[in-house]
Amino acid sequence: MFSSWFLISLANDAHQSEAGSALKVLLVGEGLLHHVAFGIKIILEFLAILIILIASFGSIKKLLHFSSRISRAKVITTLRLELARSLALSLEFLLAADIVGTAVSPDWDALGKLGAIAFIRTFLNYFLEKEVEELQKTKDI
Repeated sequence: MFSSWFLISLANDAHQSEAGSALKVLLVGEGLLHHVAFGIKIILEFLAILIILIASFGSIKKLLHFSSRISRAKVITTLRLELARSLALSLEFLLAADIVGTAVSPDWDALGKLGAIAFIRTFLNYFLEKEVEELQKTKDI
């Protein structure tokens, strides 16, 4: 009787040891995924900021360069169109960064924040695209 209880106890300890090892591997893997996702998120956010910076400086340069040669209204419309397209692209990168940031083991709080951010950015992008369409029509006239 005593020996069977002892063997069962040893088997349970071995099983718990294996489960503990598997849990450690899963936790290490999840931690690695968090680090990779965080790195990708930083890269995507950097690209979004870089797009905005390049588009802003390009617009300012073009505004100063072309304002004396072409009608000011046409230049401003063209620059707004180019800048709006760049902003829409950067919003897409920022949304992708937020999705990547919550992709690995999200909790309900993170999912709620992602939903709110996604809604706001999609809302902004929708109206930005509407403005691009209007500017495109104005430019073509």
